[in-house]
Amino acid sequence: MTSFDDEFLRKSQERVSALQERFSQGALEDLAREVMTRMAKRGQTGQPAKSANPEPADIDALCHALVAQTPMGANAMMMDLQAEGYSLDLLYSRYLAPAAERLGAMWDTDDLTFIQVTLGVGRIYDLVRLLRDQLPPTRITRAEPVLFASVPGDQHGVGIEMAAELFRQHGWDVRLLVGASHDQILAEIDRVACLVLGLSSGGRETAEALARLIHAVRVVHPKLYIIVSGRIVLDEPDLVDLIGPDSVAATVDDALATMERLLGDTNRVGC
Repeated sequence: MTSFDDEFLRKSQERVSALQERFSQGALEDLAREVMTRMAKRGQTGQPAKSANPEPADIDALCHALVAQTPMGANAMMMDLQAEGYSLDLLYSRYLAPAAERLGAMWDTDDLTFIQVTLGVGRIYDLVRLLRDQLPPTRITRAEPVLFASVPGDQHGVGIEMAAELFRQHGWDVRLLVGASHDQILAEIDRVACLVLGLSSGGRETAEALARLIHAVRVVHPKLYIIVSGRIVLDEPDLVDLIGPDSVAATVDDALATMERLLGDTNRVGC
């Protein structure tokens, strides 16, 4: 059974509150819409047995738990389902995805406030991350490709191009995207089927695009290991921590050290 960490979920509420202070309402709405849209698409692709389908009342109950004062109700619901033998795919596609879609509908009809929906979606996002940690580990090798991309809107592509070349010299199969859009990066992840995504951000001006991209990747490809590099790591470390990549790399040497560690890390990375 998945062991849900109540401290993790408590901190997720604090993270949502902190992001509300750092990002504009428009940026937070983009993050919320991103998670709801990606979760809804994930739900449409799920093909579980009919007996696994929840009742509408179950989704309503989950939505109310997601926007409650504490996250413990949603935590308990997921724990109970896991104890009954529900797979992670079922939890994603038949519970979290419909809940995200339902929250969006309640937002559109003013049944929930912007703050409530942001809180609920933030908890869904963190449950996706928490469930991701229960996935069977797969050790990466240099045979699997890694994708490097500059964050949409970033104007500092030279650094990531140099980093990509250095990684190639160390034996990695590196695919590089510079100047690509949000959707183009996600499409390339689908096409390449990589295990590791390296994102470069030049600073605070691309933080919102970075957050939106990481939120989307977490939902669509929860097993992908995300490394963030660039000036934002040095200039905005607290903000990067709130956005929540798997690791950060201030220098190319840091990034190479992380990749070497992942060669022997069987506890986090899978595909």
